[in-house]
Amino acid sequence: MTYNYWTVLKGGPNTQNAQKLIAFVNRAQIAAGSTLGIGYPGPNTNQLHHLPPDLVPLLSINEENASKLVVEDSAWLAAKRPDGKSNSDHIQERWLAWRAR
Repeated sequence: MTYNYWTVLKGGPNTQNAQKLIAFVNRAQIAAGSTLGIGYPGPNTNQLHHLPPDLVPLLSINEENASKLVVEDSAWLAAKRPDGKSNSDHIQERWLAWRAR
């Protein structure tokens, strides 16, 4: 699991509407539509009521899955290995080698 953030710049020219947009996209029905379109759920678990029943068990925000999530360790991924490659580069190479078999 990785974290994604919506931000509103302090003192920006349209902060009130930006906040309204964030509230809008996090409404359960709207969030469900977004999940159907991109495959990734937002934080609003009420969207589960607006999604196809066969999709709900596959999502990270489903209560049964939430306790099994592993949070991405960005610092570890970016860290350099003794060979000079990042851990991210190393696991990507291993993944591609495995897939090529």
